[in-house]
Amino acid sequence: MASLGLHLLTLILGVVFIFSGHVKLTPQFFPEQHTHIKNEFGKYNKEFPLYHQTGWRPYAKNYRITIGITEIVCGIFLLLGFSQTLATLVLLMVMINAIVTFQKINYPIEYTGIFVVVSLLLLLRLGLTARSTVKQTVKSTKAKIEKKVE
Repeated sequence: MASLGLHLLTLILGVVFIFSGHVKLTPQFFPEQHTHIKNEFGKYNKEFPLYHQTGWRPYAKNYRITIGITEIVCGIFLLLGFSQTLATLVLLMVMINAIVTFQKINYPIEYTGIFVVVSLLLLLRLGLTARSTVKQTVKSTKAKIEKKVE
């Protein structure tokens, strides 16, 4: 069984990303924040990754909806235990994209800082998962060796 810290971190990250994605998609809980995010995605759209290489960028609304759905789906995967490592990697890519975009727009560190912190938490989750997997592998290998010795 994985550590309590890993489970708690996974739970917190899952809830945070479900909530964050929900705010991007609907004004149900925080209409002012939703309106602000809608307006900001117009700026983010201008700094879309790979725009200079491909010459293509999505509409701001589609970009916002895609990021919101991705955050919700990955948050649900984290909470339900489906493909948690893949969900963590996808969310880490979303966070890195946000950090790069905010730096290109020249936002101050106060705005970028939360993305850095969440990215570090995602990296911590990956590290704890790897550590837990290694411990389980070592434990099962020891059990097999002891079984062969008997």
